[in-house]
Amino acid sequence: MIAPTDREAVLIVNPNAGRLSESVRNDVIDAARARFRLDVYATTARDTGISIAQEVSDDGDRLVIAFGGDGHVNEVANGVAGTTSRMAIVPGGTMNVFARALGLPLDPFDAIEHLVRRLDQPPRSVNLGKVDERYFTFSAGCGFDAEAAERVERYVPNKRRFGEAFFYWSAFRVLAGSHRHRSPTMTLRGPFGSERVAMAIASNAGPYAYLMDRPINVAPNVRLEGGLDIFALRSMRIEAFPGYAWRSLVGQGLAQHPDAVYVSDLSAFELEGDRPFSRHVDGEPLPPRRSARFEIVRDILRVQV
Repeated sequence: MIAPTDREAVLIVNPNAGRLSESVRNDVIDAARARFRLDVYATTARDTGISIAQEVSDDGDRLVIAFGGDGHVNEVANGVAGTTSRMAIVPGGTMNVFARALGLPLDPFDAIEHLVRRLDQPPRSVNLGKVDERYFTFSAGCGFDAEAAERVERYVPNKRRFGEAFFYWSAFRVLAGSHRHRSPTMTLRGPFGSERVAMAIASNAGPYAYLMDRPINVAPNVRLEGGLDIFALRSMRIEAFPGYAWRSLVGQGLAQHPDAVYVSDLSAFELEGDRPFSRHVDGEPLPPRRSARFEIVRDILRVQV
């Protein structure tokens, strides 16, 4: 057991995150209260985590703890980025991709004790990706996977019940229920030239996702210290979906698939659609647009790890 600390901290919790029960979530908050002089805020709607984190971060060098899943971490990161405050993560979601990328404990109680042990260490400055005006910690997608993310968010009880598997089921349902992903509808442009694609995923860190604790890699060369990687598919064929899934699960990855476009360590690139397309950041849906600009923003977020 770690001894209590007199350090101040702000904890921002998503009360609807992941598969933790309300009682466990309250126990985690109590464990944090036992170790910090703590102010606790709960989000009430999508993107409220951004405004809360911005407000508390503007007070100076604050320790801002995000307690929730990847989407909640994204919101808090967007509020803290560019300030002198430090962000910490207590994982409480389904996949917790960014927490894993940082090497943090996934058990929320262990994460609190780890944070207390590391308080006197300097924070790590990390890069964030940016799509238009929104930062992302590990990935941002356009097209097919963004529509899958939208479907997941429409059925939150199923997300809590079935966890990671529900995302992949939603992806299959999106692909099976529409013909529009089966041919290119977007143009990807960057230093690599121009490619017609059906979907695209920008990665700042990896893996892209997990299934039963097995990593799903679409950007095998991505590094949190480097630039952005782009993975795209020229077409999305329903008959090829089992092959996509198999390559991902057995570790071959999709980057070398004949349908794939994959480029590493980019500073910026753009995507333009024939029609408005769905977008997401770290699994959080954004409003559709006809175009998107991606860029890397270096050392923009200080994380206590």
